[in-house]
Amino acid sequence: MNEGAPIMYHGNGVYIVPGQVERSRQYPTEGLQVVSGAGRGSGEPGQGTPRRWQARRDRQPRNKNSTAFGYDSDDSSLSSNASGSNKSSEKGESSSRTNRNGASTAVAPVQQQREWRARPRRELRPRKLVPERFHNTTYPFQVKFTPDDLLNGSKWDSLSQEIWDKFIKSQQTEETFRQKMNLWRYLYIMIKSIFPRYGLYVVGSTMSGFGLDSSDMDLCLYVRTLPHLEPRAQALLHLSYVLDYIRGFDPGAELIHAKVPILKFRDAQNGLQVDLNCNNVVGIRNTNLLNCYSRMDWRVRPLVAMMKLWARAHRINDARHRTLSSYSLTLMVIHFLQCGTNPPVLVRAGAAMPERRAQNRTTLAELFLHMLKYYAEFPYEHMAVSVRTARKLPLAECRAHDPHQWKLLCVEEPFDLSNTARSVYDPEMFEKIVDTFKQSYKRLASGLRLADAWPAPAPDR
Repeated sequence: MNEGAPIMYHGNGVYIVPGQVERSRQYPTEGLQVVSGAGRGSGEPGQGTPRRWQARRDRQPRNKNSTAFGYDSDDSSLSSNASGSNKSSEKGESSSRTNRNGASTAVAPVQQQREWRARPRRELRPRKLVPERFHNTTYPFQVKFTPDDLLNGSKWDSLSQEIWDKFIKSQQTEETFRQKMNLWRYLYIMIKSIFPRYGLYVVGSTMSGFGLDSSDMDLCLYVRTLPHLEPRAQALLHLSYVLDYIRGFDPGAELIHAKVPILKFRDAQNGLQVDLNCNNVVGIRNTNLLNCYSRMDWRVRPLVAMMKLWARAHRINDARHRTLSSYSLTLMVIHFLQCGTNPPVLVRAGAAMPERRAQNRTTLAELFLHMLKYYAEFPYEHMAVSVRTARKLPLAECRAHDPHQWKLLCVEEPFDLSNTARSVYDPEMFEKIVDTFKQSYKRLASGLRLADAWPAPAPDR
């Protein structure tokens, strides 16, 4: 990983697709001293001035006592040009030759020879900052069309249409994405001007394709680790450095001393909530993984959006309050589509897609209903949700790595094999989550209206 160079991953490499879009409002960057290179050969596309052919100017008549290369020499070859021709005569003068008989013969004047001289130094153009390459880009994940197989004339059509409409209204828009990129650009320039060896990466739902228009922006501050410091202590140290400067535009910024420390702050200009971690590089890898899953089937993104909105409405989507994080909910949806349906909608992570496999044509409404039932009946006391293996993973295998964090509700992180749902450690909150799945499934199965899965409105007083 190149330190200090922001990376935005895509399923096939770099995530951003270059395009021409309208430039949105810029953040103030005046006063930020950023060291930048310039000129031809800098490695940046389109940075140097192309070399143009220019005719060399004729040399002015030189003094007879001078030499072509600026120093005295009796060797006449030093005053010749690069091709090794004889010494030139003065402009307008004629030269003579002596024939075999000793007679002097006049010859025509010799054309003035050219010597190599350097071109005048051109003014160097400032090198573009790294974020500029991604600043004006298009957002490829905003859906603006309806799939052909959304409706099939069955009893599920009404619920499928409701789910799709709610997804279209809540998905992350291109305008919100552009605002986040503007904020990232401003933070990158500010941090690099103060801490040149820091790197800043955009991770999470902003880049994975599972972002909602109301989703937070997740950033990863990358710093070269020191062997004598414990990772958590080092993260708290570097985040505290950044906190002093973040409070310059958000006095309410807060550093949360969790197992993975988070610096939370808000952009007042666009109302964006930002979560900044330090050296949690696994977030870069799982962003790439989720990006791949989001493009495998058109039903994946609406189901993830419904799961997040449903959990948020029931107040079980906040890790700080001992419930589920959005990342855990996303993994739960992918796991259900791997092994909760027959045939599976998604394959195991890293597995090759079979050439001939049965197509799962279950409607969007059926999948959402069956997903609620799947987690209402899940054997939490014995099994863990695993996207890595695409199966229910026995807790005995999980506890072999770390026996302390696998307690009530277990969702395996595909890369570092930790429990992403370790925030659910309170038995009361665990029972509330499971009961919410059960009650929502019963109400939705009986009415087949999306509002049935949401909390009942409070009665008017």
